[in-house]
Amino acid sequence: KAEPAVIAAMSALDTLDKKDLGSCKTMSKPPPGVGDIFSAVMVLLAGINPNIVTQKNGKVKDKDRSWDASKKNLLGNVNGLVDDLKSYKEKVDSNSVPAVNWKEVRPYLSMEHFNVETIEKKNSAAAGLCSWVLNIVAYYDIVITVEPKRIALREAKEKLDKANDELAEVQGKVKDLQERLDRLTEEYNKADKDRNDAQETASKGKMKLELAQRLTNALGSEGTRWTAGIEELEAKKTLVVGDSLLAAAFISYVGPFTKEFRNELINTKWVPFLKTAAKGQPIAMSEDTDPLKVLTTEAQIAGWNNEGLPSDPVSSENGTIVCNSSRWPLLIDPQLQGVAWIKAKESTPERNLQVTRLGHADILQKLESSIENGWSLLIENMDEKIDAVLTPVISRAVIKRGSRQILKIGENEVEYNKNFRLFLHTKLSNPHYPPEIQAETTLVNFTVTLKGLEDQLLALVVRKERPDLASQKATLIQQENQFMVQLAALEDQILVQLAAAEGDITEDRDLIEGLEEAKRVSTEVNQKLEEGHKTNEKINETSEAFRSVASRGSLLFFLMNDLHKIHSYYMYSLNA
Repeated sequence: KAEPAVIAAMSALDTLDKKDLGSCKTMSKPPPGVGDIFSAVMVLLAGINPNIVTQKNGKVKDKDRSWDASKKNLLGNVNGLVDDLKSYKEKVDSNSVPAVNWKEVRPYLSMEHFNVETIEKKNSAAAGLCSWVLNIVAYYDIVITVEPKRIALREAKEKLDKANDELAEVQGKVKDLQERLDRLTEEYNKADKDRNDAQETASKGKMKLELAQRLTNALGSEGTRWTAGIEELEAKKTLVVGDSLLAAAFISYVGPFTKEFRNELINTKWVPFLKTAAKGQPIAMSEDTDPLKVLTTEAQIAGWNNEGLPSDPVSSENGTIVCNSSRWPLLIDPQLQGVAWIKAKESTPERNLQVTRLGHADILQKLESSIENGWSLLIENMDEKIDAVLTPVISRAVIKRGSRQILKIGENEVEYNKNFRLFLHTKLSNPHYPPEIQAETTLVNFTVTLKGLEDQLLALVVRKERPDLASQKATLIQQENQFMVQLAALEDQILVQLAAAEGDITEDRDLIEGLEEAKRVSTEVNQKLEEGHKTNEKINETSEAFRSVASRGSLLFFLMNDLHKIHSYYMYSLNA
């Protein structure tokens, strides 16, 4: 307790600036409370500083504590004052400070303003002296309390030294006996260690053999599968260029066309061309290449179906084009199936879909907000003409300024957020857009066809007539997606564990047990996947029994849809 008080007192002295102390001498009248600080210092230095006038009883008269007396006796020699304060602790330790000083200083300490915080606001030099007074008195109080304990400690130490001398004599005898015991114990421990080492070596060898056999069993079949997988990937590596080229052409060009014309483009135009494109030689590509397998997965398509995208092949192709195209999609969607899917897909809080139409008063406001915040914007029911204000957005005429990207919309400049998505929609069944619009956007034809509507109606009929089959198929798709993810994660886990293993892996029990568990789960997942494929085939066969109903429904709609050719009164929507 004493040491912190001394340190605080000395630190307070370090803050004293002799110039500040000297400047106090020029004050004819000190700020309120500052005079009390100097008076307290004079009381503590009474009998030590010869300049301070004291009575016979050692006290300082009240008149000799005045501000004028402080300036004369203390500030007359600033250097001498600082030296007296710094050496004061030694005088306290040697008990050479008159006892009356400590009694006389107490009334000052009880004053309300006698604290560093209050005095600091009035005079920094006085604040340092205030801190010194408080801490040196605290140090004195602690020393007075500790001194009797020091005497008791000295007496106890003398007794302890005598007892230690007697103890040393006894310990000398014990040491001799202990040395003999240590030699015997060392010989025993050495013999016991040799025995334990022999047992541990035998047990370790047995365990290592067992773990090696388990490791071989765990990875035996994996080796065969990995070898086949490497060969498959090596074969696919040479086919990536052709498959990617076909997928890029699929996204760029097939969007506006019907399913029949899309198939004709791929099968009779593009694929034959790619087989002779490299100076008469074929560009390597898969035999049964399918752009959808390159661009998306069954899990993604199932997710789109859950969001409202029809489950027919044309809609799946359209969804793939919309989600993979780098240009803004322009949906040709008279039946509003595609736009309903977009609204469901982009309505999450993160995407915050904004919906508007050309000619609406708030279109510019929504456009600018969506671009700045990275939201999605859907412009519905467009005609064949597009407002010129949208041209910079559709063409992505972004201006780079430092790290920022700016898009100019009319007279306003908007900071471009890379997460912004624009969707354009028209209800026209056969629109004619100018070439610049077709070049800057990706036209996607969501118009229902006879075959496409048949596939959609088949799914609806099965869901209505055999909800058990529809539910089972949806569950199978979900399970298969989960199994594929789980299987990939398990394979990665096995490889990570093997790669991170250090030393002899046949001694790593946790690693081998982890590999065994991964192998067990992997085998179980593969079995469930195989069972799921068989079940899915049976469900598809059963669903085909309802194909005739779907075919008639599709034909009936298109017959009714053509009645408007007789008279405009006969107008029917797909929803009706």
